[in-house]
Parts: sequence; structure tokens; C-alpha cells
Amino acid sequence: MVLGGSSDLGGRYGSIGECNNNNNGVTSSSSVTRTSSTSSISVTDQSDNINYHMTRDVHQRQPLLLPDHHEDSYIHTNGVHKDGRIAGYYDSGSSVDSGSGNGSTSNGMVKIPIPAPHRDQPRFPKEKFKTLLAFVFLFFNWVLTTCTLSLTHERVPNYAPLPDAVLDSIEVQEWGLTVSEILIIVSIYICILVVLFHKHRWILFRRVFLIMGLLYLYRSITMYVTVLPLANPNTYCSPKANHTTPILVIKRALQLLSGFGLSINGKQTYCGDYIYSGHTVCLVLAYLIVREYTPRRWWLLHWLFGLIAIGGVVMVLISRGHYTVDCVIAYYITTRIFYIYHTLANNANLKESSPNNFFERLWWYPLFWRFECNVQGVVPRHYEWPLPWPRRWSSKNPQRTS
Repeated sequence: MVLGGSSDLGGRYGSIGECNNNNNGVTSSSSVTRTSSTSSISVTDQSDNINYHMTRDVHQRQPLLLPDHHEDSYIHTNGVHKDGRIAGYYDSGSSVDSGSGNGSTSNGMVKIPIPAPHRDQPRFPKEKFKTLLAFVFLFFNWVLTTCTLSLTHERVPNYAPLPDAVLDSIEVQEWGLTVSEILIIVSIYICILVVLFHKHRWILFRRVFLIMGLLYLYRSITMYVTVLPLANPNTYCSPKANHTTPILVIKRALQLLSGFGLSINGKQTYCGDYIYSGHTVCLVLAYLIVREYTPRRWWLLHWLFGLIAIGGVVMVLISRGHYTVDCVIAYYITTRIFYIYHTLANNANLKESSPNNFFERLWWYPLFWRFECNVQGVVPRHYEWPLPWPRRWSSKNPQRTS
């Protein structure tokens, strides 16, 4: 026979290029007539099979979209053709130059719009006015605490110190309170620098002001409802007036505010602010802020602040500036408020009203929601120069967050 077996046909007509380049691939009719009747039937069947494979292969290998090779349709880097068309839009009525000089013919393409990818980045708005309101909230509760202390001073009982498992086992060291307040000042200054150089400093200041305001508010209540006798009988306290007037309360509050509530400034001469420890609050909160908003690779700074916080609390205890229960309660309430606040802030579903969101039952939840409703996502640990000058220090560089 002139034609080979079906296995040879499959290898020969497996490509459109081979099919187009070989004009003698199909046997002529004269070759068919020289065969017997049985062979003629076989050749006819094979010819039909060949035509079927060729037709199927042509349909399968026909490209869906023909490329546009016209030089006027060159796509710039911005996605726009020279003829004004946008990359990704195909017009069925447009023409494509065949390159043979025969003119342009319709390419038969369909217009398919391909929109640009949309990336929804989290927003961290500054909202400076809310930060100002948070500072007002902090200042109000700070003044309230000093006013409460001026009233508590009149109610301090003249009893012996209460039994304390820690204080009773150590000797009083008067210098310990001074060391503790020096550590507090250092911690606060470093904490302010960390927040000030943070890229989202307005959000951080707002959170610190709100958390500190809540801590001062709770402290003003606890120190007034339960008044404990002096932990150190040698502590100097101003004489009691045995009567309270608004003018006296304001005068004492201004004196306490002028010394920022620290004994090292010589202004803290009013007693009774035991439950709970303000020294412990400042030390623990400074550690939590530095630990949360600095990169993880700054582990040495984290450990340093942890040791400062522990050392400051120990100094308070050995000086008998507070009972042990004051420091324990201060640690607990400071960490709980900080953790609850940041859990709410970092989870978008907890900012929505739901029967299963029990955090919504906190009395300060509406205040939190007003301050954090526009903050989307976890605040990244990015830092930048806070001032507009010098400009070379304000350049935007890629920063690591861990």
C-alpha cells in the first residue's frame, strides 16, 4: 500500500506546522484506484481518519486571542497603547495589520475589561483632636486623684502598720523610695521617646492617655473607700486640718500636681494613697508600652525595662512606701486594662456589637470605640524622625517590624 499504518499517521499529522509544510501528505486518488477493493475501503477509512485528526488539531491549536504586532499598538510601561487604547481592552471592531501590505482586516476580538488590582491597605489616621480629648480625660482623672488624696489625708488612722508578710521580714531602707522614683523618671522619659519617634505616635499617645486615665480613675476610688494606716511609721505627713473646704482641697491638689506626685520633689507630704501603688503602675505600664511598640529584635531593651520595673517595685517595698498588696493589685489592674484594651484594638470583630462580645459590657467600651473605631489593624512597629527638619532624617526607608 502507498500509505503507512495508523501509528505512522499519528506521528506525521500531530503538528499543524508539519501538516501545512507537507503538500504530499495525503495520497492522491490514482493511488487509491490501483489497490484492491478491500484495500480501497481501508484507505478510504484511513483518509477519513486523517481528515478528522487534522480538523480536530486545527480547532484545538487555533489561538483564542491573536497578538497585536502593529508598532502603533506598542504598550508602554504605564499600560497604555500608542493609539490610545488601554492594555487589557480588546475591540472587536479594531483592525490588525497583516504585515503583507494587503491592508487591515478585522481581528474579530472581543472587548474584555481588566480592572486594575485593588489592594485595601489598613488605615491608621492621626485624629489629633481625639488625642487631645484623651489627654483631657487623663488630666481630669489625675486632678481627681490628687483631690481624693487631699481628702484621704484627713482620714488616715493613727494605728500601727498592718501585718505584711514581706515588710515584716525585711529591714526598712529609707533610700529605697528615692531609688524607685529615679527609676520611674528614667522609664517615663525613655517611654516618651519611644512613642514620640513612632510613626503612628498620635495613636500611641491616645492609647496611653486613655489607659492612664482609667488607672487614675480607679485609684482615686480605691484609695478613698478603704484607708490604711501608715506602712512606715517614720513617714512624714503634713498636719491634718480636721476640716475640709473646697479651697483647701484645691490648694493641696495644686501642691501635689506641682511635684507630679513624687516624694523626691518634696511636694508629696500627704498620706493615705496606698491602694493601689502609683509607683508600680508607672513602672509596669512603661514596660508594657516599650515591650509592645518596639521591634522584637530589641529584646535587650525589653529585658532592661523588665528589670527596671522589678527593681523599682522592690525598692518601694524595702522602703515601706507601700504594702505588698498595693503592688500586687497595681500590677494586676495595670496589665489587665492594657491587655484588654489592645485585644479590643487589634481585633476588628470585637469593635462590632454582638451578643457574644462580652467586652462590650465594659463601662468604658463606648469611650474605647470612639477613639479606636477608625484604626484598622495592628499598629506596625515603624519609626521616623518626628520633626520636619532636617529633611534628610525624614526620608522614608523600608523598616522592619520584628
